[in-house]
Amino acid sequence: MSLARVSADDQQLQLERVKIFFAHSVNNLPALLVGAVLVAAVLRFSGAPLKAVGAITVLMLVCTAGVAALAFHVRRTGLSSSNCMRLLRTHVSLALTMALIYGLSVFLIPGLNTHAEHTLLFLLFSTAVATIALGYSVYPPYYLAAGVLCLAPMTGRFLYLFFEHNDRFFLLLFFASLIWQVVVISKTLLVSKTVIRNISLNQQLQQEVEENTRTREAISHMAMHDELTDLANRRYFEQIFARTLSQAERAKESFGILSVDLNDFKPVNDTYGHAIGDHLLKIVAERLGRTTRASDFCARVGGDEFAVLCTSIKSSADLQDITYKLKLELGKPFELDDNLVNTSASIGWALYPEDGDNLTRLLACADRRMYADKQTYKKNRPAALI
Repeated sequence: MSLARVSADDQQLQLERVKIFFAHSVNNLPALLVGAVLVAAVLRFSGAPLKAVGAITVLMLVCTAGVAALAFHVRRTGLSSSNCMRLLRTHVSLALTMALIYGLSVFLIPGLNTHAEHTLLFLLFSTAVATIALGYSVYPPYYLAAGVLCLAPMTGRFLYLFFEHNDRFFLLLFFASLIWQVVVISKTLLVSKTVIRNISLNQQLQQEVEENTRTREAISHMAMHDELTDLANRRYFEQIFARTLSQAERAKESFGILSVDLNDFKPVNDTYGHAIGDHLLKIVAERLGRTTRASDFCARVGGDEFAVLCTSIKSSADLQDITYKLKLELGKPFELDDNLVNTSASIGWALYPEDGDNLTRLLACADRRMYADKQTYKKNRPAALI
């Protein structure tokens, strides 16, 4: 696998992870709002100053609103490899700011006789960090940083209050916080590895499915097209004819077939070689596609033999008009490398249903007219063509 492919795969994996990250962001918005309200209630109940509680609540709500606005912006505009990391960094900055505000809010609680308040705040913060860790497992740096910013100030405060007041309850909270963080982080890291591995496996599976689809399409194309000119081959032509015949029978419509055969193709091969002959066939195929109508179907059915299926035909005059344009186009000189080759094509036509009601009869009729045209060409052919 090339370095470019590896880089593309890494970018796609990163994009998928960011998409999942923002999907969880929208789902977690109600929890952010409830958490902000509960933290404010605990702080106020503990006796924290009203202005301080109000200020910290406003900050939390502003961060929540910023996260919500960014999440809905992503939902509206979508993510791409070019913008996903920029939007992710903006989201993480807002969310980590909110986590830090959570963590610092513990210092608003008075130090004495607040066991219940500290315990309740610890439960709220630990629940918030657990929710972040599980919800954002696709991006470990985020939930690890959020956990540190949210719980580290509280854990340090528990240890400080223990030494300051010799209150063993805060020592218990200190160890409970440490143990909880170790357990949650270790378990969540395992979850993250599994989630990220599953995303990678799913991406690989999608790539294999796409590659398999491309391979099937390529094989189907090869089976239905001429390798040299990329026109339809005889098999594909027969399938399209059967479909066209069925539609014409139901709609009582007409269609036509043109049989095209190059004049003096063998002398071109003998004089200039098969490489020039192949080049000539490619140019003939291009001119056929350029001159026929968009609704017509061109195929290479033999060495220098081509066929054109013409739909929306009302009479033989329509076929003769197409034949005339093709003869003019294929009669123009061909520039093949440094050689100027003068050749042309003999063309015969057949009209359904007047000249036949199946492929064999229509082709036989078109071939008869084509051979008659070739005989006329040979009688009037200049002495030197090449």
